[in-house]
Amino acid sequence: MQPDDLKQLWNSTSQHADAQETFALEAWRSHRHRAVQRQLGLFSLWQGLQLVAWLALAVYCGSQWWQQPPLAVMLSAMALHAYCIAVIIASITRLHRRRQLEPTHTVVEQSQQLAALARHTALTELLLGLPWCWLWLAVPVLVAWQAWGVDLGALAAPWLLASLTAGALAMLAAVLLARRWVQHAPASPWLQRAIDALSGRRLARARAELDALSGWTPT
Repeated sequence: MQPDDLKQLWNSTSQHADAQETFALEAWRSHRHRAVQRQLGLFSLWQGLQLVAWLALAVYCGSQWWQQPPLAVMLSAMALHAYCIAVIIASITRLHRRRQLEPTHTVVEQSQQLAALARHTALTELLLGLPWCWLWLAVPVLVAWQAWGVDLGALAAPWLLASLTAGALAMLAAVLLARRWVQHAPASPWLQRAIDALSGRRLARARAELDALSGWTPT
């Protein structure tokens, strides 16, 4: 075999290997992109289910306080109704931010948008969790009234007042903890774990897929 033939064979083999490597890289990238979209789709599905559930609860609570029940029952229904509206707004906002995450964007843009969505979701989850220091009292008040016609506001007023006071102290402690949390550096591992816990595992998994994709090398 002549040297030219060997050189041509070598170039052909090298091109074939490069083509295989490029194909493998593109297949790996495509798999990662599909994984990101799958996790984001599940996140959207969960937000949609929450939206429907809280909308139904908002309608139920609204039907209760319009009937002019006892004061404690009316305040409980109104508080839950207002909370449902807040959750609905939060879910709609999250879905809107999720729709801005287009697979046609660059990996860097998607990563930045996903990080912003995760921070927004974590913050709203924290803010929506704080009212439950008080709102949990509304549940037994409504259940007692609906199931047995018992007005806990009149029957157990001291217990309700004590629970409201304890809830106020718990809310204050949570606010102080949250203030300390947001003062951490954005690169803090503890802060990132807290954001992942509050924003949900779907966004955390999608972000992990994007982080792997930004490396440009298969794992």
